[in-house]
Amino acid sequence: MHSAAGIEDRLFTPARIRLTAWYVSVLAAVLIVLGTALYLVVRNQLLNSVDNGVRLVAERASEQWTTSGSINISHLSTGPYTVNWLLIGGVINPVDENGKVHLDSASMLAAAENGSDLRTSGSNGDRQRVYSVRVNGPGGPAVIQVSRSLEPEHEALSKLLVGLFVGGLLGLIGAALGGWFLAGKSLRPVKVAFDRQHAFVADASHELRTPLAVIRANAEFISTEQPENAEAKEIMGETDRLSGLVDALLAVARGDEATPALALVVDVAELTEGAVASFQPLAAEKGLELTVATAEQLEVPGDADQLRQVLVILLDNAVRYSAEGGRIHVQARANGSTALVTVHDTGIGIPADQLERIFERFYRGDEARNRQSGGAGLGLAIAQELVNRHHGKLTVESTEGAGSTFTVQLPRST
Repeated sequence: MHSAAGIEDRLFTPARIRLTAWYVSVLAAVLIVLGTALYLVVRNQLLNSVDNGVRLVAERASEQWTTSGSINISHLSTGPYTVNWLLIGGVINPVDENGKVHLDSASMLAAAENGSDLRTSGSNGDRQRVYSVRVNGPGGPAVIQVSRSLEPEHEALSKLLVGLFVGGLLGLIGAALGGWFLAGKSLRPVKVAFDRQHAFVADASHELRTPLAVIRANAEFISTEQPENAEAKEIMGETDRLSGLVDALLAVARGDEATPALALVVDVAELTEGAVASFQPLAAEKGLELTVATAEQLEVPGDADQLRQVLVILLDNAVRYSAEGGRIHVQARANGSTALVTVHDTGIGIPADQLERIFERFYRGDEARNRQSGGAGLGLAIAQELVNRHHGKLTVESTEGAGSTFTVQLPRST
């Protein structure tokens, strides 16, 4: 049984990575939303608690002022709270029992004008929540100000952020590991089915070669004995076509095994001239002009048979999809450290919306590229696979109705 060695790296591993990334992305989005919501809720609760506290202390101070005309600052300035007051039109009582000033004159002024004022003052390390309120009492109108440090709340919020970040990071790591495992498990049946299909294609292609050879041999014998026998010629033609399809399927199966190209020095110029020479009779039969221009020597590391197969596929396509009177020009030249081989034809061209898919297996984009043309949609896929094995690149430029240019880029020998 043939196994598709390397198929997981080229097909299933990217799919597994995408699935894992999707799991992690969804969890990350959920954690960000929930974490942000939790942070905002806790922050609002903490700040509301501080606001309620300074208001409550201010109410107690206001009660003292309205009833007695004085405020017991030392009694009210307990714990985190500090109380100050300003007799409007009088003088400020600027210090607490420890002789420390806790006064926001801007807040007091705003409260004197508007009745009350709530704000945050100070900077990092000394942030205060300040509440000022104007009251009337036996001693006249005054502004009472209560302040409280916000540093404990901000410290708690900082710890919460760190906890959310660390917890979220650990959660994402766990999700990545779990997602990788689940993605592999979910793709396992697909991989098994793919391996079985690959084995079937390889085995069936191999087994079909012998009967096809026998059929063609018999058809050749009949054609020799009966030169006018049209049926024998048709059998030979259809057998050749089926043999080409079988060879393509077998090449696809072998390509999946990712057999590396032989590290030999190949003269691409010589190889190109030989491939073009072999297609001259077919081009002449179709009324096509086939020309070639090559450098004197153009050496690349690789496998001559595989590179020749690439050229044969490109030339076969050019001949197949060019009408009588068309031109095909093949060029092999050096471009710095790269060897370039171009196959240009004046054929039917390829629609722009199909250029990205023509290297897919079994893809035929239009009616001109159907089974009547003899194509099975495998040639360009095989050519791209062989070029990739040589660490090269196969590209195409095409204009519908005006022709196509396929370019093979290969690293040159150093």
